[in-house]
Amino acid sequence: MTSRWKLIIGGLTAAAALGTGAVAFAGGDDVATVPDVPTPTGSEHTVTVPGTGTVKVEPDTASVNLGVQVTKPTGAEAMEQVNTDAAAITEALVASGIAEEDIQTSGLSLYSTTGDDGSTVTGYNASLSVNVTIRDIEAVGSTIDTAQQAGGEDFTIGGVSFSFADPESVLEQARIDALANARAKAEQYASAAGVELGGVVSIVEGASYPPIIYGDARMEAAAADQAGPPISPGQLDLTIDISVTFAIS
Repeated sequence: MTSRWKLIIGGLTAAAALGTGAVAFAGGDDVATVPDVPTPTGSEHTVTVPGTGTVKVEPDTASVNLGVQVTKPTGAEAMEQVNTDAAAITEALVASGIAEEDIQTSGLSLYSTTGDDGSTVTGYNASLSVNVTIRDIEAVGSTIDTAQQAGGEDFTIGGVSFSFADPESVLEQARIDALANARAKAEQYASAAGVELGGVVSIVEGASYPPIIYGDARMEAAAADQAGPPISPGQLDLTIDISVTFAIS
């Protein structure tokens, strides 16, 4: 066995993702490997590690799922009432300043209800929901209140989520931190293997911007005062995940 070694650490390479988190060393004609770790391509003297960086921001956009749900003796009556209520909500939202393109139908259902015998139809339940994009965080509560007043007793809320409209404007620091995180890991592996860490060979980025979710999958709206229900958007974690390949010698 020669003194020339290579260290391959599971993760994304420029060509493929190993995805196993395994480590393999090789030198000369003798190879010590972990099963199912594919043979790398490209440089024979590299180490590939993941890196993560996160920045916190205050949300500037909300998405609210609103709707109506009714039960009537016939399916036609149920659908007619749902359509009437939904139209009233949409009209009220547009009048309050919500753009029509920010109101999108997200669900429509109609099903029969049965009696205790499980077979006799006693009525029909219909529901319709819309996703409303609100670009003024301060207006979330009042927007929900407006929709509730228009929808009346049939009104429902499916949930609220918050997001940040322009993540690219704040992700520079997250990328810097992700690279520093990856370099720290690579230095640890290089030190453990007795090799010198070199420059960056490649960087592969994947991003995750999870929204903050508020509310149940379906909850009936309680009576709201003029200020609307209390809504707390909190903060968002915008995270950058990268895979960095460094040269080693």
